[in-house]
Amino acid sequence: MDIQHRVVTEIVVEPAIVHCSSVIETDDGLVCVWYEGPYETSRETVIKISRRKGVDGEWSSPAVLFDFHGLALGNPVLWKAGTEDLYITFPVLIDESWTEGLLFYSSSSDRGISWRDPSLFLPMKGFMPKTRPLRVNEGPLLFPLYHEQDLCPYLMIISDVSAPLESALVAETMARGKAIQPAIVQGEEDRLLMFARTNQGSIWQSVSYNGGYSWSIFEPTKLPNPDSAVDLCRNGDTVLLVYNDSAQDRHNLRAALSGDGGRSWYAARTIVEGDGEYSYPSLMCSVDGTCHLTFTENRYIIRHSVFDKSWIEASPLEEPLRT
Repeated sequence: MDIQHRVVTEIVVEPAIVHCSSVIETDDGLVCVWYEGPYETSRETVIKISRRKGVDGEWSSPAVLFDFHGLALGNPVLWKAGTEDLYITFPVLIDESWTEGLLFYSSSSDRGISWRDPSLFLPMKGFMPKTRPLRVNEGPLLFPLYHEQDLCPYLMIISDVSAPLESALVAETMARGKAIQPAIVQGEEDRLLMFARTNQGSIWQSVSYNGGYSWSIFEPTKLPNPDSAVDLCRNGDTVLLVYNDSAQDRHNLRAALSGDGGRSWYAARTIVEGDGEYSYPSLMCSVDGTCHLTFTENRYIIRHSVFDKSWIEASPLEEPLRT
């Protein structure tokens, strides 16, 4: 299949922004959330939601999902925990700064139509989500987070989603002041791979061989990064990465495929490029292999792109790019 692009939401009147979308699949379609307001950390910022039924359905008109009436909201992440319930985690800012956020979460038992009242997810200020958690086999939920004050990644190991306050925080990777917004994926066998956004001009990586309880020291990869978010997911026997293919700007988003758990990349293709800013990818692969990606364009549009692995494989690299 060729790539398809659609608009989830667009700011056309108000001087506002939309940013940091998260997309997930349900048994009758897709759900997408994002934060929206006059500017980042504004006390008027809310979380909005849109749904798409079926394979070719249109996105519904955006609706307010959560409004804390005077407290800014940010970075919503949709996730599942092995049940039919759908979950969302997001920060609530006590003051107009990302460092003043507390994480809350909520859940839905009807594919995101109605939601329970939010409750505290993590009681320590400054922690932020960006990418969805990972569950390997029947193990605990591994939720990637980062800290806005320390500028470093963490991993929240959740054994009981009904009691997240009892969870452990791990992943000291010696990247303080350099790396945020980690994304994790299962590599080969028992190897877990973590990629992170950095202010160092490249994506950095860390690996775990014990289910996420400890991680290697972060190291730079050969993949560029302009201090912008990345995302990872598995697509069958391959790993899919979406990132900005530049060390300086966000003028493109690129998809790359790895057949060896993220050690090297054998095919890559540009999803979008131009004079604008394309950022904050949220990546999800359906059970049928279809890839769904939402991202921000210029802070006033959330776009939805659909493609499959064969679309990327039609653009093989002359030589595999080693991570």
